[in-house]
Amino acid sequence: MKSTEEEIDWKLLDQLHGAVSQISNFCFEVKKFCVTTLFAAITVVLTITARKLDHSVFIVGLLIPLCFWFLDATGYYYQVKLRGMMEAIKVRLAKRSGNQIVSASGLEIISASRTSASAQRRVLDAGFNHSMWVYLLLVVLDLLAWALYSSGHIK
Repeated sequence: MKSTEEEIDWKLLDQLHGAVSQISNFCFEVKKFCVTTLFAAITVVLTITARKLDHSVFIVGLLIPLCFWFLDATGYYYQVKLRGMMEAIKVRLAKRSGNQIVSASGLEIISASRTSASAQRRVLDAGFNHSMWVYLLLVVLDLLAWALYSSGHIK
């Protein structure tokens, strides 16, 4: 029979897992919405400027991915925090039962090095990781196109 503390921990673990899944889905949707918003905004700017290219197109092309990057990084940051909480609960459950609880991905829900790093390191990790490549790609492409426009190579 499970103790009250154990029941509460299992409920918390389940709820945190649900929250992490929702944030993960949110982050994926943010990426899709970024690309959609970017193309819509550039279309609007080109319409306003009578389809004449100017610096405003490139400013919009830079600001939109940067704003979505920040939003996505915030979601990623909180996913890591929640997974750290899940790991702590898992450890408590294992200590109480005397067994080792294994997650689907191995022994840890998240590496302790990711949750115990300094606040600055965790913020940097949230902003610069493998899931943020789409924003970097959009920013680099925009800056490259802007440089070509500024130098007269595209008009």
